[in-house]
Amino acid sequence: MEKLPSDPDNPFVTPARKRTWVPGSVTNVISAKRRRISSVSVDLSNGGDTSLSVELGLESSSSSSTADRFIPTGPPGFASLTVTPRTNRIARSFGLVEDKILRYSDGPKFKPFNPLAGTTELRNESLKSLSHSNTVHSSSAGIHLAKRQFLLALDGPGVSKEVYDYPISWSSGNTNLIAVACNDDIYYQDLDTKTITHLCSFDEDQGDPISLDWCKQTPTTLAVGTKAGSVSYWDVPTRKRVGSWQDIYLGDVGAMAWNGTVLTSGLARGEVRLFDTRTSEAVGKISKHKSKVIGCKWSTDGLYLATSDKQGILNIWDWRAGKELSDSDRLGGRLKHGGPVKALAWCPWKPELLATGSIYPDGRIRIFNIKSLTTTPSKPPSSSSSTPKAPSIMKPEHTISLHTSVTSLHWSPHCKELLSTHGSSWDPRASSTQPIPLPDAPLCNSIAVHAYPSSKRIVTVTKAHLGAVGHSVLNTDGTKLFTICPAEEAMKMWKVWEAEPTVEKKSSFDQYVIR
Repeated sequence: MEKLPSDPDNPFVTPARKRTWVPGSVTNVISAKRRRISSVSVDLSNGGDTSLSVELGLESSSSSSTADRFIPTGPPGFASLTVTPRTNRIARSFGLVEDKILRYSDGPKFKPFNPLAGTTELRNESLKSLSHSNTVHSSSAGIHLAKRQFLLALDGPGVSKEVYDYPISWSSGNTNLIAVACNDDIYYQDLDTKTITHLCSFDEDQGDPISLDWCKQTPTTLAVGTKAGSVSYWDVPTRKRVGSWQDIYLGDVGAMAWNGTVLTSGLARGEVRLFDTRTSEAVGKISKHKSKVIGCKWSTDGLYLATSDKQGILNIWDWRAGKELSDSDRLGGRLKHGGPVKALAWCPWKPELLATGSIYPDGRIRIFNIKSLTTTPSKPPSSSSSTPKAPSIMKPEHTISLHTSVTSLHWSPHCKELLSTHGSSWDPRASSTQPIPLPDAPLCNSIAVHAYPSSKRIVTVTKAHLGAVGHSVLNTDGTKLFTICPAEEAMKMWKVWEAEPTVEKKSSFDQYVIR
């Protein structure tokens, strides 16, 4: 054994042991021998310098720290104090490993760039940084209609086979009644009590009923239009006809729409008649269309009327000013679809929005904003002649090409979504004279819901019926939908949206009482 050297002048000094270099016992090979520190005490009673510098063998960083002054931090590349048992003891002596000490964090640590990783890993990292979670609204049809299960099915024997007719209507208000026209009879069912009642029958002179519409102001009043041009309205509780108008020269009745006590009816020869229940004669007439009017819809505020016909012409009328907002004389104008337009829908939460849908050979949904009207002169102005009249041309804000017949449209009153029902689909590459049907297309005989304003399709109920969905109606609260299929002679009720619960706002004054 080697004898350890000692100090002859001081026998109490521990003799120094000769240390050999071992790689595992040194935490930093490059640094010099570190000074061992057992404890530190600072006197702050005399108001002296309160700064304390403890040398741990690390050089201070030249960059400024962004940490909070009450939270300890270290320079970039700062190593943990608990790497080795020695540093663990030092950190414990200063209280730097206790749970009560706040620790500074520089945020998420990014993975260092690896040039050998390849483009696949770099692309995945880029997609992760750009991806975000898509939150679905609790009222969205993506939650409720995505189940693709109808709530109720009813028979409708003898319903009209014509795609332009409106053989079904749903009452508003507290009366939960669904009316259906079957052959020459009209029946209605109370969906609360499941009671079916026969309302009336029409003779051969009056024609079969093909268009129904409940009055919103008086939920127990039902308007009926027939093939012979007869328009009448009935009081449902007493099952009596209250009033009627007949014009055998105008052909069958197309679409109908109520606006208070005024009933608007589109007729076969292109006329639109306005009837008031308080008078026995028509109170207005519009003769702008050149073909059968198959679409009539009042805006939710009752200020504008939209009408459409079999040629695809769309007209918008200002009810207060009594004038037309659009010009349909130019068949190549922007308010003309490439096919018949039956589906019309005004937005309830943005009254200036109007959605229109067309049938073969167009198959598109267009969304217009009546506040974005632009005027384009039909001829260039000349200094020698008077300036010609400038027709109004409306450009659609959005166009959704579906290549499928659109039979009805509904805006959701609870979220920014638009529902559409469809008939047959076709190949867009084929000529219009020889269409190629696509019975297996996703939108054929389906129900679809689109987001606004992205126009992204949220959900599609494929094969909602075995045939084309002829028409659909929405209930009062805008949560359920009834669809009717003439080929099946059946109706189905679907849960589409969900109404959010109303939260009553309390005033701060309600919390205090004057004594």
